[in-house]
Amino acid sequence: MSRLFLVWWLVLAASAVVAQQNFINVPSGEVTKAGKFFFQQQLNFNEIIQSNTTLDYGLGKGFEIGLNVLGLNYVEKSNSLFLNDRNDRDPYDPLLTVNALKQFEVTEVFSLALGTQAGVNVDFDNRYRPANLSYLNARFQNLLWEHSVFVAGTYYNSSHYGGAGNRVGGWLAAEIPLAEKWHVMGESVIGNNAISYTSLGFIFFPRPRIPLTLGVQIPNTANNAYALVFEFTITP
Repeated sequence: MSRLFLVWWLVLAASAVVAQQNFINVPSGEVTKAGKFFFQQQLNFNEIIQSNTTLDYGLGKGFEIGLNVLGLNYVEKSNSLFLNDRNDRDPYDPLLTVNALKQFEVTEVFSLALGTQAGVNVDFDNRYRPANLSYLNARFQNLLWEHSVFVAGTYYNSSHYGGAGNRVGGWLAAEIPLAEKWHVMGESVIGNNAISYTSLGFIFFPRPRIPLTLGVQIPNTANNAYALVFEFTITP
């Protein structure tokens, strides 16, 4: 099975399931418009190919709901999917979670977002374990430049979501326009768990509502690995 075919298969398999929009690892705190869908497919490349999929639906009044398919990992060396339901050092991948978000608009440029992702690992031996990520984000948009975004927040992650390490931490993220079709982004998840990365990248808009992101994940802890990241997003 070629890498190109495998990547395409992962996209199709993960997108067949309906979920919370991220920069890369940090939730953006932006709510999906009422009656609209938001879709995001992320692929991480190192010694494995990892697929993370999001499809959200806007309920109105600052609410959205959805499902997540996270940590669908393909190991090229063994030509197989990697499932973890016993090693407590790493997340219990893959995870199927529901998510919910409530955004509170405080001013035209400042809002708060309270969100959660909760579910279980996908386990063919019926040894399901619960997993959860919950957070509170402060979001500033169009503060210094039009279309700029700055996010700061705090999060809680369960051991089956983030693996060994800290359960409570913080994160920062920013997106700044360089030109009409090019933005630069950066984020950092503070901690020593499996989601603790600093990520840097560029966002290209071939269409106004279809941004493409290419970036790199830099580990904030020795247990994590460097990775290249590609994201395909459809915004309402």
